[in-house]
Amino acid sequence: MKRIPKKIRLLDVIATIIDWIFVVAAIFVVYRLFSILQVPDVISEVIIRDYEFLGFTLSSSQVNLWISILIGYLLVFFPTAIVNTKRLRSKDLVDIDEWTYRTQFLYMFMSFFTFNIFSAVLRYLVGMQIKVIYDDKGFVLTMKDLWQSFKNIFKAETYQKMKEKRQKRLEMSDSQHDLERVTKVEFFKTVARLVLTYSFLTLFALFIFIPFYWMIITALKTYEELNTALNPRFFIGLSEMQWVNFKVALTRFDFTTYILNTVYVGIMSTIGTIITTVLAAFAFSRLEFKGRDFIFSVLLLTMMIPGELYTITNFITVTRLGWYDSFSALIFPFMTSVFYIFFLRQTFKQIPDSLYRAAQVDGCGDFKYLTRVMIPIAKPTIITITILSAIGAWDAYIWPQLVTPSRENWLISVALRGTSFTLGSGSDARPVYNMQLAATALVTVPLLVIFFLLKKYIMSGVGRSGTKG
Repeated sequence: MKRIPKKIRLLDVIATIIDWIFVVAAIFVVYRLFSILQVPDVISEVIIRDYEFLGFTLSSSQVNLWISILIGYLLVFFPTAIVNTKRLRSKDLVDIDEWTYRTQFLYMFMSFFTFNIFSAVLRYLVGMQIKVIYDDKGFVLTMKDLWQSFKNIFKAETYQKMKEKRQKRLEMSDSQHDLERVTKVEFFKTVARLVLTYSFLTLFALFIFIPFYWMIITALKTYEELNTALNPRFFIGLSEMQWVNFKVALTRFDFTTYILNTVYVGIMSTIGTIITTVLAAFAFSRLEFKGRDFIFSVLLLTMMIPGELYTITNFITVTRLGWYDSFSALIFPFMTSVFYIFFLRQTFKQIPDSLYRAAQVDGCGDFKYLTRVMIPIAKPTIITITILSAIGAWDAYIWPQLVTPSRENWLISVALRGTSFTLGSGSDARPVYNMQLAATALVTVPLLVIFFLLKKYIMSGVGRSGTKG
C-alpha cells in the first residue's frame, strides 16, 4: 500500500488552514453585519435605511442578502473544516487509495465555487500528486489519460463498440437469454426495493425537517406579511430575510439569565442522575440481595404510568419541603430515572461475570470494581445518558412552569412562553410570531449543535446497550 508523502500532507494542512481563515472571516463579517442592524422601537416595524460597512454603503436588503449568503456558506463549510481537521489528525490518513485524491477534487470544486481560490489550487495540486502516486504515472501522462478519456466519450468508435456489444447479446443462445432475463428481474427487484426504501426514508425525513424549516422561514418574515398574507410563502428571497428579528429577540429577551438558569439546573440534575443511575444499575446487575428482581420489576412497572399523573403528588411534596419557587424543585425530582437505570443495567449485565469473580479473588471490593472496571467499559452508555439527561433538562416545560412562578428562576423553555412578544395589552394583545419563533430558533440551535457533535457517542451507547457479548 502506497503512503502519502510529507510534502503532500503539508499542502493539505495549508489548504485546511486557509479554509479555517475563510470560515473565521465569514463569522467576523456576519457578526459585524448583525451589529450594524438597527433595532426598531416597535417590534412589528421594518426599518429600511442605508448602512456604512467597511467603507461601503449597503441598503437593508443588501445587508440581509450578505448575511444570508454567509450563513449558508458557514452551514456548509464550517462542518467541512471540522471534518478536514479530524481527517488530518486521524492516524488512518496514511495509505493512498482511489478515494483519497477524489476527495481532494471534491473539496477543490467546493472551494472554487465559494471563491476560495487559494484552497482550490492547493486541493487540486494535492489531488493530482496523490493520483500520480496512485497510478504510477507522471503528471503529463496523467493529464493525457484524462484528456483521452474525455475525448473517447464523443468518439464514433465508442458508439460502434456499443453496437457490437448489442449485436453479441442478440446472438446469444436461449439459455443465456434466460439467464440474462433472470438477472434483469433480480436487478429490477433490487432497484425497486431500494427506491421504495429511500423514498420512505426521504418522506419521513421531510416530515421531521419541514417544521424546523417553517420555524426558521417564519422567523425571517416581516410581521406585516404574517398578518396580511392569505397564502404564506414557503420560500422567500435572500434579500427579504429579516435577520434583524434575531437581534430583536436577543435584545428584548434576557437570554443570559434564563440560559444560565437552565445550564445550572441541567448540570446539577445530570450529575445527580448519573450518580443514582450508576449505583442502582450496578446493584440490580451485580449485587445479590433478597427481592432484587421483584424491586426491579416494580420499578419497570412505574414506566407504564404517565408522568403527568405524578405532577400533583410531586407538587404537594415539593411545597411541604419548602422548595417551591426555587431551583431545588427543579433539580431533586429529576435526579433519578427508571429508564436510565434499565438502560445502564443492560450494559452492565453484558460484562462477563468472570471479571467480577476474578476481582473478588484479587481482593477488589464492589465499589472499586465498579469504578475501575464497569464504568470504563460502559463509558459510551454513560455518556449517552449524560447527553439525554442534559437535553431533557433543556427541554423541560410543564414542571418548571408549575413550580417556579418567579421570573428570576425561569428556565429558557418557560421564558420563551412567558416573555411577551406581543403588541397591545389585555384583550387586544396580539402575538408577534416572527419574534417568538426567532427566539425559539436561538434556543433550538444549541441542541442541534450538541447532537451533531456528540452523535457518535449517542449511537455507540445505544448500540452497546442492545448488543450481547
